Amino acid sequence: MNEGNDWFALFQEGEEQAFRQVFDKYYRPVSYFALKILNDDLYAEDIVSETFRKAWDARKKFATARHLENFLYLVTRNGCISHLRSVRVVQSTDEEWVKLAAEERPDDETPLDLERVQMRLIETIFEKLQQLPGGEVLRMSFIEGKTTKEIAAELRITENNVYIIKSRSLKVLRTMLMKNEWMFFVLLFIREF
Repeated sequence: MNEGNDWFALFQEGEEQAFRQVFDKYYRPVSYFALKILNDDLYAEDIVSETFRKAWDARKKFATARHLENFLYLVTRNGCISHLRSVRVVQSTDEEWVKLAAEERPDDETPLDLERVQMRLIETIFEKLQQLPGGEVLRMSFIEGKTTKEIAAELRITENNVYIIKSRSLKVLRTMLMKNEWMFFVLLFIREF
């Protein structure tokens, strides 16, 4: 990282090279910080990439480089806490679904019928991914299991762009899917990685 605050002024002006410097300097420590809180690589990476996207969007609002650094850690911490809260909700919802399925299943309904319902939900999710701008990045990441570096190379874009597209696409997908479909998406794809 360049000495002095030249890089910071360039970052505020929107210079991608300055963003790369910020990313290179802070990505590992902020990722480690998130990983210590979550103990989950995939979610930590998503939260940190979303944090860097937010920092880029708010770059003109930072008064100093220290302000930017504090922002990165604070937003990451808040994202991790929010995720941990949502995991508790998903776990309790998952337990409720299992309980309801066991209680309310008619005698003639088989596990195959439940499998069909899951398949319909999967089809819905795939349809939404095809309609979604950036859905290709999500498909490559979650379904094909490709790394950010592999996706960037294949699509001929920067890794930063992959992080940003993935973050924005997940937000749009979350709004496109009904609440139960979103929870199913999280349970189906995220838990497998």
